[in-house]
Amino acid sequence: GKSGPLDGDGRRSIYIAVRRNFLSPFMLTFDTPVPFSSMGRRNVSNVPAQALTLLNDPLVTELSREWGERALRSVAGTGNEAMAEGIEWMYISGFGRQPTKQESEAAVAFLEAQASKRDIATDDPELWASFAHVLVNTKEFIFLR
Repeated sequence: GKSGPLDGDGRRSIYIAVRRNFLSPFMLTFDTPVPFSSMGRRNVSNVPAQALTLLNDPLVTELSREWGERALRSVAGTGNEAMAEGIEWMYISGFGRQPTKQESEAAVAFLEAQASKRDIATDDPELWASFAHVLVNTKEFIFLR
């Protein structure tokens, strides 16, 4: 009768309800088992649909926007110092580590280029949503070690 402790007992699993007649296209793209029969081992694939889903799915876009907004709220100050702090916060929250010098420089270059291209400030939430979306689509973010 128990489904386990409320804190998950240190597990990193995600449990979702599955309805046989309404399977999630997002989950099917990433090889979720079809619930019509038992499955001894999950399929492993790497197909273009997975990359396209991470680029275009509304759920991914929305979660990237929220992550970018959280990054902006987590920094104090303005300008280059705040930008560096936001980049560091996103790498720690997304990858569990500090960005390398090269990654920091690339992130600053991306943010500045996008800000000038769109004619917006570097603390614009849409800019940080775009940066979050870029990070979501990196191999390090997608694959668990």
